[in-house]
Amino acid sequence: MLAVAGQIERNYIWEKTLEGQVIAAAKGNHGGRPKVIDDDMLTFAVALKGKGVPVPEIAKKLTIKSGKSVGKSPSVASLYRALAEAEAVAADDSLPLRPKPVRIRRPGEPLTADETDLYERLQGHSHSNAELR
Repeated sequence: MLAVAGQIERNYIWEKTLEGQVIAAAKGNHGGRPKVIDDDMLTFAVALKGKGVPVPEIAKKLTIKSGKSVGKSPSVASLYRALAEAEAVAADDSLPLRPKPVRIRRPGEPLTADETDLYERLQGHSHSNAELR
């Protein structure tokens, strides 16, 4: 009896958590730690790297604009990670410099036009297991 009550409570908490995430996403708030290197900083860093400036020197020229490290320079590791992400995205010109945050969709909600388009494209690319081997 106690196990059933515990499971009901757990399901209730899970539903309320999802509801809170949906409400936060509708307000523009997305979970996780904010990016230290914003799009402007990344564009500047990519330009400097293209000119041959070493990554540690680029990191010293950048300044964090928000969060608990305001006014400091980002770490070299963060800059390498952001540059690698930008290079991966640059291979596909149709994508923005950074991917957009994902909207949390509850089960049963209708798909948006973009989601429907993606679903149709994925359906057209289905492969059998024999083709993958």
